[in-house]
Amino acid sequence: MNNKNKVFTGLLIGLNFLFVIYYIVLAIYSRPHYDDLHFLWKLREMSIFDYVKDMYFDRSGRFMGYYINGLVFKTILLTGKYWFFPILFGIIGVILTIIGTKRLLKLNYGIIQINAVLLFYNLFVLTNIDFPVFFWLCAMSYYLLVPSMICLIGLLLTKENNVFEWVLMVVLTLFLGGGQEAFTPIVLFVFGVLLLARLRNNNWNFKLTWQDVRVKKITIISVIMIIALLVVIVAPGNYNRLTDTEQFRQPETLVQYIRGFVQAIGMFFYFITFSIPYYAILSIVLFIAFGENIRQIIGSNIRQVLIISIIVYSVYLLLSVFPSVYLWGGFGIQRNYTHLVFISMLFFSFWMMLLLNKFIDKKYITLAISSIAGLIFLIGVMVVNIYSDSKSAKEYANSVDGRIMNLIEIQANNTSKDSIVTVTPILTPYTTSVKYNILNVLGKTKNPRPVLYYMSDTDLAPNEYSYHFTKFYNFDFQIQLERE
Repeated sequence: MNNKNKVFTGLLIGLNFLFVIYYIVLAIYSRPHYDDLHFLWKLREMSIFDYVKDMYFDRSGRFMGYYINGLVFKTILLTGKYWFFPILFGIIGVILTIIGTKRLLKLNYGIIQINAVLLFYNLFVLTNIDFPVFFWLCAMSYYLLVPSMICLIGLLLTKENNVFEWVLMVVLTLFLGGGQEAFTPIVLFVFGVLLLARLRNNNWNFKLTWQDVRVKKITIISVIMIIALLVVIVAPGNYNRLTDTEQFRQPETLVQYIRGFVQAIGMFFYFITFSIPYYAILSIVLFIAFGENIRQIIGSNIRQVLIISIIVYSVYLLLSVFPSVYLWGGFGIQRNYTHLVFISMLFFSFWMMLLLNKFIDKKYITLAISSIAGLIFLIGVMVVNIYSDSKSAKEYANSVDGRIMNLIEIQANNTSKDSIVTVTPILTPYTTSVKYNILNVLGKTKNPRPVLYYMSDTDLAPNEYSYHFTKFYNFDFQIQLERE
């Protein structure tokens, strides 16, 4: 390993170390959202099976998503600890991504390759449109959707699997089929693309294609996933929620649908545009780690590969925004785009690598210098993030903990059951972002400052947060904010 490679590797490892420190600090200072408190008190009173059943009939059919939530919240109730779960889910996401890419690219992972994937995942979390979801206990599985799909595809395209891999495939299939009904059709679309690719490689010979064990596996797994999706779709809880006309605004005309697609796609690219400098640096790192494998896979058909990849991404994009357009007539809820951020990063990096591949022989020194400069820049960003966000997160945690301690003292003084206790607002855990800083410099007044965690609090009168908060902590009173 020459000196340039040593410097590059050292900087890459150091950067990922800073990311890990950053996420651990934020996880330690995170506090349960009111939805988390809701599920915590429910699981204190019922079994995981009863909890999933209750959610299935009253809230949503995502039986696997709620089963995972049940395991998480039961563990929290038993141990009293919850901060490590975002980190655990992050580790699982990285491992699934490594398993999948290792099988797909057919290579042995070294230190550079592992750290390149880790950097990809770290930037995926950092630049996500809805960053606080990473620390929202009941929604952490959003970050596992694409890694699970990539891992499952990698295993399905492996000709021979051991017992552990078959078990993992079944678990991932049930998760992708019963965890997020808006994502399952996307997975099935990707499976369809894989089957068409196999069929094309066999000159559209169906009989010959069906003899391929990988085709049989993809078909069987697809059937299981469709069954799981149907179980989700028929759940009474889905239709109970859809009756909430204030929450959902479904388009009624073709023009409204077109307007919704334009708005959703436009807003998505508006958000991720500010992260392109990060993705450019990531692309250089990925090219150094996987460039040789990419060249072997695509060969000389760069133009054909580029066209196919653009078509696949475009269809994926349309499928991803459709649920938001259907339910909200536009962009909708930001966390629903979590998987699309991952895929957009993947395709953007791939296209950048194709571009780098064209000029690599002439400008290798420029590539090496750019990679080191980019890593140094990201290290600077993370040092600033750790310094500023750790203080903001700590103040927020102290604010929440202080409220709980004060209310415990009030409870101990035998406050009457029908009373309402007045509290001060919880401090907002503000952070910053490239988007916020740029718009702030441009003088944009309607530029909401980003936060580290999902915020929830009571109001001038007791609300849903107050109900779940006081029920979980067994307080005999409700809480409301003091008037200014």
